[in-house]
Amino acid sequence: MDIGAIRERVRAGKYLIRSHAVYHALKEGFGRNHMVQAVLTGVVIEEYPDSQRVLVCGSAALSEEVTTYLHVVCEYADTVYVEFVTAYIPDELEWESPPLRRRRRGSRK
Repeated sequence: MDIGAIRERVRAGKYLIRSHAVYHALKEGFGRNHMVQAVLTGVVIEEYPDSQRVLVCGSAALSEEVTTYLHVVCEYADTVYVEFVTAYIPDELEWESPPLRRRRRGSRK
């Protein structure tokens, strides 16, 4: 499934948020609206066809002064809903800046 089809479902309100995404949102200080914003404006940076999932990286405005990147894993296996499996603020030690690619092992910021 392409990102356009995922976005159509999200715009139509046909998405579910799994507990792991809620856990990260509470822990890291972002909300459902930020996950939606990241999916609607982001790009697919990794694909996992065997599990019918994609990893989307998009920006989210946490406040007027603070914008951050979010990674949202979207599962599209269901014929109606997209599920946000998890969402998190990417770790700067693991991801390049902007966080569109993983860092090579042993590389530094």
